Amino acid sequence: MRPWVSLAGSGLMTLPDTSTLERGRFNAGFTVDNQDRDPLRLDVVDLSAAWLAGLRPGLETYGHAVVSRAVAVSPRATLFPSPIDILVPRGLPVPQRPYYPQYAPIPYVNRTGRSQISQFLPGDAVVGVKKTLRASSGLVPGLAASAEIKIPLAWGLADLQGGAGTGAIDEHARITAEWEGRARSVVASVAYTHRGTPAWGDRVIVFDPSGVNVTDLPLRLPSEVGLGLGVRQVVTPNVALVAEVTKAAEVGGRTDAFREPGPLDIAAGAQLRWRGMAVTTGLRYHANSVARMTRYASPLGGLADLSQVSDADLVPYLSAIGASGSLPFLRHRGQSALEIPARGPSLPDGARLLPADLFVRAHDQIGYMLVCGWTFGRAAPR
Repeated sequence: MRPWVSLAGSGLMTLPDTSTLERGRFNAGFTVDNQDRDPLRLDVVDLSAAWLAGLRPGLETYGHAVVSRAVAVSPRATLFPSPIDILVPRGLPVPQRPYYPQYAPIPYVNRTGRSQISQFLPGDAVVGVKKTLRASSGLVPGLAASAEIKIPLAWGLADLQGGAGTGAIDEHARITAEWEGRARSVVASVAYTHRGTPAWGDRVIVFDPSGVNVTDLPLRLPSEVGLGLGVRQVVTPNVALVAEVTKAAEVGGRTDAFREPGPLDIAAGAQLRWRGMAVTTGLRYHANSVARMTRYASPLGGLADLSQVSDADLVPYLSAIGASGSLPFLRHRGQSALEIPARGPSLPDGARLLPADLFVRAHDQIGYMLVCGWTFGRAAPR
């Protein structure tokens, strides 16, 4: 049996169905996945190597590795993401979170990293298994269970700032139901993703000439519940039309951040099979995108952004305001924000005042996806 391929093994577009590849057969290929995500008007393009293999009747393994991720982001004036080092003169109030807008799967992205497909910035690798629990029979749906683990392919802060991901390991579980007819099948799924704890958080440094007090604020990312509904209409044995509606919602404890409701995507496309080739392609509409212009009031408004100040200018400036003790605690490549003392020298070259309001212009709402694979091997006898 030749497979219909998806981004999650045998399936529709982003949703799996309850079928599995026959034991002894393999499918290898590539995927291109373009998504538009808020609240930072992110435009994400993933180029991945993908695989699918039948292990035994009713059991398959699948996965992909993002070999190149490109992320288009908002202008730098909007971006001041974690990790942030906040310097506060002793006696002044410490700004409280939320500090930044954030899209949890790519929490550190800013304009200091790489953001072109040609740069081959790696993302994550996903390895999953799917088990068919029962076949569809009349009004009784077939059932399948899937489990995945997502492993980062890049951990360095420079790569994470380019959009590589969270740098942590995630676990994912899904139950899929499928009602199969002669030429049409309907798929429904519910999924849960537990996000790992990333390594980088924020830091508050309270200073005076006598010394500093340092408080680290870990970054906690929310977990996610995903719901999906899809339909496949087989036109010929080698051609099918597919459509999906998927919704993701954040759950569990998390760091305060400016967020938007999880993405609601509406997708439609086609699936093709010809000899050993299997192709799935379609368009994805980001239905609940933020307004074309969204405003966030920033608690860091009026602070000085020192992130682009050279060491040659930063060291004497911090010494002049009594903050020389903070130098060992400022992290390379992180963002640095200073609550400006009442009396002190003018800001050094490269500093800027953070705006009181953050404005985000929404990106276009249309994405696309392509899965292309070749099936080979001989099905083992049952």
